[in-house]
Amino acid sequence: MALLLSLLSACAQKQYGAGPTNAFADVAMPGVAVQGNPSAADRYVAVTHRLTLRVPSAEIEAVQRQHMAECAKLGCSILATSIDRSNEGRIHAHASVRIKPESFEAFAAALAAPPAQIIMNAQSSEDLAAPILDDERRLAAKTMLRDRLTALLRDQSPKSAADLVAIEKELAQAQANVESITAHHDNLRARTDMVRVEVAYLGAASLLGGADLTPIHQAIRAVGETAVSSVAALITTIVAIVPWLPVIALIWWLARRGLRRWRSRKVPG
Repeated sequence: MALLLSLLSACAQKQYGAGPTNAFADVAMPGVAVQGNPSAADRYVAVTHRLTLRVPSAEIEAVQRQHMAECAKLGCSILATSIDRSNEGRIHAHASVRIKPESFEAFAAALAAPPAQIIMNAQSSEDLAAPILDDERRLAAKTMLRDRLTALLRDQSPKSAADLVAIEKELAQAQANVESITAHHDNLRARTDMVRVEVAYLGAASLLGGADLTPIHQAIRAVGETAVSSVAALITTIVAIVPWLPVIALIWWLARRGLRRWRSRKVPG
């Protein structure tokens, strides 16, 4: 390792001169604002909108499909969608998307179009400046290290086999670090460059004269389920008893025979 550090130092002096070098001084991250610039503060904030829509249960699937089609037209990324039909009469659905900030208003207007009705709208934000700037610093340092190792490996000066193996090992590790930090940085930038929208669809109950008929529907359904359960229990009981019928018949015959003998002994003469 000491030999490798000395080789890196010599390579750095050849490439950057003998003066002291700064790992971050000559590295510029394209498209990244300098820390402390107030105008760039919003670029490090991940914004999330959470909307709850009330939609007629029978139309939830079609409405959600229409919203996702509008989302695709606006260039958003659909992260997840789901529909829950477990509670009959009150279907629920959910969608999660990422969309450009300038397209959010158009998407929100599409979500509010009839038959949907927005009943809850919440917004939250998360400051990601610290992890993003930390990734950028680490990426600059690891990129410079990788470049120096690459230059050292290409240098035609004599090197032993052990030196070459050590350089290649360090270069592979540096490249892996660059790729890992880049992936994490890109994920954070995606969260700040796009707006996340969580949409919950609540199925509206069927109404008759303004009254919610869901409890009646559920009661009728419960009666039917109870009747089916009773028939199933009866069938199970019969199946369980049938194999024992011969034994029960034999016991009954023996009991009657024993009773007749006992009565015959009681009768005089």
